[in-house]
Amino acid sequence: MENGEMPLTPEAKPYVRSAFGKEERIYFLKAAALILVIYFFRSEIYDMSRFFLLFLPFFFFCYVWFKSIQTGDRLIDILKEHITFMPIPYAESGKKAFIPRTTVILILINILVFYLLSLSSAADLEFIAANFSFLPKHVTWWNILLSPFSSMFLHAGAGHLWGNMIVFWAFGPAVEERVGTGKFLFLYFSTGLLGSLLSVIIFRVFLSETFHSLGASGAIAGISGVFLVRCYFKKLVIPLPLLGLVNFKLKVNSLLPLGMFFLLDIRSGIRQLTGKASLVAYWVHVGSMVAGMAIAARLKLHGAAAEEKYTEVGLQALENTFSRLDGESALRAALELNPHNEAALLGMARLLAATRKPEGREFFQKAIRLKLRSEPRQAAEIYKEYMDTYNRMLEPDLQYRLAGVFYHQDDHEPAARSLEMVINEPSTNDDTRQRAFYQLVLLLAENNMLEAAHYRLQQFGEQYPGCELAKAAELKFVEVLKS
Repeated sequence: MENGEMPLTPEAKPYVRSAFGKEERIYFLKAAALILVIYFFRSEIYDMSRFFLLFLPFFFFCYVWFKSIQTGDRLIDILKEHITFMPIPYAESGKKAFIPRTTVILILINILVFYLLSLSSAADLEFIAANFSFLPKHVTWWNILLSPFSSMFLHAGAGHLWGNMIVFWAFGPAVEERVGTGKFLFLYFSTGLLGSLLSVIIFRVFLSETFHSLGASGAIAGISGVFLVRCYFKKLVIPLPLLGLVNFKLKVNSLLPLGMFFLLDIRSGIRQLTGKASLVAYWVHVGSMVAGMAIAARLKLHGAAAEEKYTEVGLQALENTFSRLDGESALRAALELNPHNEAALLGMARLLAATRKPEGREFFQKAIRLKLRSEPRQAAEIYKEYMDTYNRMLEPDLQYRLAGVFYHQDDHEPAARSLEMVINEPSTNDDTRQRAFYQLVLLLAENNMLEAAHYRLQQFGEQYPGCELAKAAELKFVEVLKS
């Protein structure tokens, strides 16, 4: 240290949130602990659940009545929120409507194959089972190639088929929505194949037997494994019979039923290896689910999952005045994982706009810039919301692009105002200002505001003498006058 100067210290590195950081590890540990409690006390929980189901209608209507008094909502609205006519479980969907075409097609193929084969003779069914299950009983060059995939569309009975399809419908659509058709099919077949291979290896190593399996349960377990990584925060809606065709929507963390499914399969698989006979392919389920989790992690789907979770939690918290701080924290966490998250940017903008904080302007501008690429009309609506709060122009290039959006929507007044703001803003660069002048002259002339158009044309020529765009604007203006 010389001349009393303080020694230099290395600059601290900015904190970057991990997709599987401390919060998520705690979240999974809590879920794992609860799964273990349910597993070890499953008999007691089952006995208690029968009592609960007996009095479910009474408990449900008491809840609806008290919630109506507390919130002031109509009874019919609360009932709609908590009842369903769908008798099978399903994972909560996103905000946007999504049609899971690939899931539906795979379900229909499985159903079609089963019922068409049910028309076959006993000899034909025996031939199909011997050659198209995995591994085939009589291995040839052609069935060893076909059987890993054909076995996924064969089922031993109607109960086997429909049980698999119900589970597939519970988890398949959510995964398909988030990974897309191509990746969904890859995950479906690859995890099903890996689970079948693991089962064959385990039976050969531990029992010196050749295991033959059929059914879609391996592929479905694989998709469930992907769900555990990509949609771990989603709730599973389990319909409980209430009154006739009406069901109460019991929402549980999806990790709980999937975790129980996994533990029970391991337990039953171990019993299978110790001599307890069973035709259920437990090790196919275990192998496929592990493969699904491993491939999903390899594809870094957990990062997108954490981002979506923080975004959902943040947006939901903003709806409650008492949880706005939690909402802000969650949205900032989502933006740390992905600075281009449109929903999180807009949520932060609206949160900060409530108190007119300057930072809210920055979030609005980022959200508008992103929306201009994907949904220009929605960008224009967000801009109007921004102006109602801040009443200040955006960055010049952004304001100019919005003028074009308004023009193409035949909304000429905000288009003209946007162009005027760009022209009058001192920080606007010459190229953007010249284009704004040109578009404004044409817009005013098109709307028969000839005097205003002439004034802007003169102003254009004075500020940029000899500019090619100014000459082009003059020619267009003359054409309008002649017409």
